[in-house]
Amino acid sequence: MCIICVSKSGVQQPTNTTLRAMFRRNPHGAGYMYARDGKVTIHKGFMNIEDFLSAVHAERFTPQDSVVYHFRISTQAGVNAAMTHPFPLSNQPRMMRALDLTCRCGIAHNGVIRLTSDPDNKRYSDTAIFITDYLSRIIRRKADLKDEATLALIWKLAQSKLAIMDGDGYVATVGHFIDDHGLLFSNDSYQTGWWY
Repeated sequence: MCIICVSKSGVQQPTNTTLRAMFRRNPHGAGYMYARDGKVTIHKGFMNIEDFLSAVHAERFTPQDSVVYHFRISTQAGVNAAMTHPFPLSNQPRMMRALDLTCRCGIAHNGVIRLTSDPDNKRYSDTAIFITDYLSRIIRRKADLKDEATLALIWKLAQSKLAIMDGDGYVATVGHFIDDHGLLFSNDSYQTGWWY
């Protein structure tokens, strides 16, 4: 089902222990996005935790950075680097497969979008299709991410959780997220207790 971790500006970044726990429980690839200079940068396709941690450490994120992390469990299109998250907001399917890019808006998803699920589609996930066919038509400007009616429409269509980041570092969340000391998690698979 995946997990999203949102670290908004002003919040400590997740620890290595938390990042490892999320990867261990959602092991089909990882990625992250951050905002700087009015743009969102996405790096994804990390298929093992050591490569992911090396990339994250090289970024030297501070609490001032707005960062969204994603760890995947495949539900459509198989286990592959191209279908890891985040994705750019685009109506171009080929853009969904890019591993490193800069864009105006990035999206991470947790759940299954029945509207765009197609078990026969081996190239694109339900998330990638939802972004190209729906979100790219719904989110047209930054203000849409702060519009409750727009976010309610996205929830109605997706019926699952999303984190949507703009180039200023603002992150809109769709669906219920767990707030743990300021970090927002889309489910509890980040927890590191002995019972896991």
